[in-house]
Order: sequence, then structure tokens, then C-alpha cells
Amino acid sequence: MSLVSGTLLLFVAWLTWRVWKFTLSPLTRPNEPRELPYTIPFIGHAISLFMNSTAVLTKGWNKLSGDNRQPYALQAAGTFFYVISHPKHIAELSRNTQNFSFVEFSVDIVKATGMSPEGIAKTYNLDPDALDAKVDHFKHPMKDKHFEHLNRQLHTTQLSPSSQNNNLPSLDQTILSWLQNHLTIPNLQEYSLVQDDLEVNFYEFVNTVFIRAGENAFFGPALARNHPDVAHDFRIYDELHWRDLYLFPPFLAPELTAIKEKLTEQFKKYLALPKQERDKQNPSWFTPNFELALDKLEVGEQDKAVFFLMLYLATNTNTPKLLFWCLAHLLSSPATCLDKIRAEISPAFTGDELTDPSYLLTPGNCPTFEFFYLEVLRFRSHSVSARVVTADTVLPAPGSFLLRKGAKVLIPYRVFHFDETIFGKDAKFFKPERWESLPASARGVVRAFGGGKSICPGRYLAEREVKKAVALMMRRFDFEVLAEGGPGKWMPKGDDSRPGVGMMGIEKGGDFKVRVRKREVV
Repeated sequence: MSLVSGTLLLFVAWLTWRVWKFTLSPLTRPNEPRELPYTIPFIGHAISLFMNSTAVLTKGWNKLSGDNRQPYALQAAGTFFYVISHPKHIAELSRNTQNFSFVEFSVDIVKATGMSPEGIAKTYNLDPDALDAKVDHFKHPMKDKHFEHLNRQLHTTQLSPSSQNNNLPSLDQTILSWLQNHLTIPNLQEYSLVQDDLEVNFYEFVNTVFIRAGENAFFGPALARNHPDVAHDFRIYDELHWRDLYLFPPFLAPELTAIKEKLTEQFKKYLALPKQERDKQNPSWFTPNFELALDKLEVGEQDKAVFFLMLYLATNTNTPKLLFWCLAHLLSSPATCLDKIRAEISPAFTGDELTDPSYLLTPGNCPTFEFFYLEVLRFRSHSVSARVVTADTVLPAPGSFLLRKGAKVLIPYRVFHFDETIFGKDAKFFKPERWESLPASARGVVRAFGGGKSICPGRYLAEREVKKAVALMMRRFDFEVLAEGGPGKWMPKGDDSRPGVGMMGIEKGGDFKVRVRKREVV
């Protein structure tokens, strides 16, 4: 067979496959979501998702979903996804937790992060009686099979303002004390690019400082003292972690694999330190009890280190980025806006000390500040929730779409943040004043922290920490953007090319320099 005839035969085979796959086969399954066509069998959209996941999702919406927000399907490296965006379909996913499992998705993620089969068996494949016997210390109210439920109970006990304990206020006060002590010109000098002034790459600076704040809050000073590079290494991991959300095989993400292994080894060494040393000055109720739960379930040291890496990710992936975007938009806003916010927060301060933090959080005290915060959440969050279909399920009206067992379901919440029927024709623009006239229900549309049972339990702490940090920095410092041109020139573009679990980062190379000086408080 000649090369030409072989190539022709291969092309005919490929064309036959494509016509059957995307034209004829869908006619035999009219009640299943249409699949976004791709060129290479098995690989599917894996390369495109790797390059720009938002472009792939947008293409699916434009070609298959339309104004009716019908679900559609896509494949990537053998993994089958459904993408849904209709509110009634999302409500069904939140309600029907048996057929749409977040736990199954969590298992995929811990496996991708490096958890061994033995570790997964000990934490996710337990029978109810075994779980009750081993974790009775926490008085778990339900006979659930999975560590995921216990993990959420621990998070709720630490982070919910409705918990009958002092865990959230205590942690909150510890973070505030750290910020009050750390946010001074002398202490921040270590981040400076020059010797005689405080000049910083702003995105890197804000992220590093507040990753360290979260690190101190949940791990105490022992982690940084013994492994000072964790915060730096985590920033690399945080930029790459989205690939695990799409379950990329290791050969497609070698940098991610390398940094995961490095961080896991650092946490393994941290856990090898005497417990008394680690717990000393650790303000978190959660962390030692989290470790105790893993010990009760007899999880090995390597798998414990993986769990601690995931805890570090959960506590530090969103808050520093949210803070950065609040500060960046404040620096790009008219001076009158910043002056108004500074006037609103002033009663919470004595000099440059934040002495009445509750004032910032009391509704009605700082309306301009509150509207600004809500607009940053709407404009800069990029959260995607996921589930695993555990049984063939028909979605409720509109339509009667069948979702097949074994597939993953993606919910890209960002599509709602730009709904012109809710936020107006100018929804694509950053405009904090829009919240003055929006109904209270509009706040529920913004899903910066996900939704349903998988909603981030740290959202209360994130709001408190960010508002206090912004207030402190606006009170104590003046900022001079050193980039040329106005805000349109230096304001970095948000990186919406990849999915996330909350706030987006910035495009590579988009950081900008800022000079920070002490502000004289009048």
C-alpha cells in the first residue's frame, strides 16, 4: 500500500468516525446533551483546556448551550464532562447529592494530589460502624462513610460564625494581631526590590504576605521557622493546581507533579517535628484536630502530608488573590472613591491601630467599602464546582436531559456574574455603585465561593480578613503605581483562561511595581 493510499484510507476512517460521533450518533440519543466536537480521538479537548479552558467553555456555550443554557458535553483525555449553567439544573445538583456526588469528585482530586490507594481506603472507603468507632471524639452526628463529611464538620466548627464556640473569633483575632504587627514599613522591607525604599511587585508582594498570614493562622510559626520556602513554593503550586481539577495525567503536567512532590516532602518533615513544637503558639483549633482525625483513621505519614498540603491550599488559594484585586481596583479608582472609603473606615481606628474591627463588618457602617467588596467578588471570581454522576439521571425541566453515570459535571458560576438581566447592560464593566440599586437577591447570584453543600466554609473568615487587611493598608500606607500610563495601562488582566476554586490570578507577566510609603494619619 502506497503512502498516498494509506493516508487516504486513514483520512476516510477519521472522517467516518467524526461524522458518526458528532452527526449521526447524537440523532440516536436526542435526550442527551450534545457533545462539543473535537479533532483527535481520546485526546479530545485536553490540549485546548490546557491552553485556555475558558475559551473551550465559551465555545461550548456559543455553539451548543445558547440563550436557553442547555447542558453540553466535552471530552478530555478520556474523561467525559457535562457543563451546566441553567439555575434549575444547578439546583438539582445541589439537591440530589446521591446522584451528583461531590465526595466522588473529592476522591479524584486527593488521588491526583498524590494520595495512595491505602490512604483513600482508610479515609473514603470506610463502613459507617468503622467511622463511628474511630472518630467518636468528634461526636459525628451522621453515619457517613466518607472522611469528607468529617472534614467539613471540622471546618464548620472552626470557621462558622454560628458555631457554639469561640473558634472563629479566636482565629480572627490571631490573624488581625499578625497583620497589625507585620504591616509596617520596617517589617515589609524584606519584600522590597530596592534598598532605600519600599518598592514591590504588587501581586507577588500581596500574595506572599497574606499567604504567610494564613500559614501562621493554621500552622503557627513552626512551619515557617523550619521550612521558610513553603509560601514561595506554594505560589508556584497554586498557579498550576487547576490541572488537577481537570484530572490531567502527570505527563501533561510535569511542573505540577514536581512542585507537589516538593511540598509534600516539606509537610512530611513538618509532621515529623515533635507535636508539642508544632502546636505551640498555633492558634488554630482545626489543625491539631484534623491531624487527630487522620491519626484515628491510621493514615500514614506520606498521606497525612498530602492532606496537609490540601489544607494549606484550602486556606491560602483565594484570600490573597481577593485582597490583591480589592487593592488593585482601589488604586485604579478615582481619588474621591478612596477618600470616601478611608472616611468610612476611620471610626474603626485609633491612630493607625484597628481597635474596633467589628465596625467594618456591621451592615450600613461602610456602604461604599461594602459595594466595592461585592463588585470585586463579582468581577474577579472564577469558581467552578464539580460533581460526579453516580447513576444515570434525567435533569428536570427545562428539557429532559439524561446525564450518564461516571461522567463529571462542571458548574462555571462566573457565567451568572455577567448576567445582564440581573446586573445591567454594563455588567462587563467594573462598577461598584451598581450595588446601590440592586436587590438583596443579587448577592446570592455571586458565587465566588462556590455553592451548595460544597460551598467554601472559609468564606466568613475570608471576608473578615480581607476587609481588615484592606482597611489597615489604606489607613497606614500611600501607594504610588510606578508603571507608565493610567489604570488601563497597568491594571493587570485577570487570568480567566483556566478554572479555579475561587478568585482568579493575573496573566503571566502582568504584575506591576508599586512604591509603598507610610501615610500620616490626621
